[in-house]
Amino acid sequence: MQNQENKIAANKRLAELLGWTNIAELGGALVGTPPAGAAESRGQALVPDWAGDWAAIGPLAAEHQVDVLHNWGSVHGRWGAGANCAVRVVIDHWSDDRDAATRMALTLAVVAKLEAGR
Repeated sequence: MQNQENKIAANKRLAELLGWTNIAELGGALVGTPPAGAAESRGQALVPDWAGDWAAIGPLAAEHQVDVLHNWGSVHGRWGAGANCAVRVVIDHWSDDRDAATRMALTLAVVAKLEAGR
């Protein structure tokens, strides 16, 4: 259950940073108003599951130039280089699933980059 709560929290924070508003949890998923209202959404849409879906996090990670590194049982999602590098680490055993840990690391790295305003 904690893993699901962590995933929802990461997705919610990323949605807020990307401009989503009126975000609410609905049956384990998030809904809200997309950035700029997105007229086709009629004011409410399903928030992407960045921490759970490669189709959602892949393009976003590429857009924000986030890298991933697997090392000694950890997954590192990072952006920047040298002194400007921010690293978010998710232990592989976060969900006993390297794939899930990698998506979470990428999601948290995008969050870190957006929070840093870069």
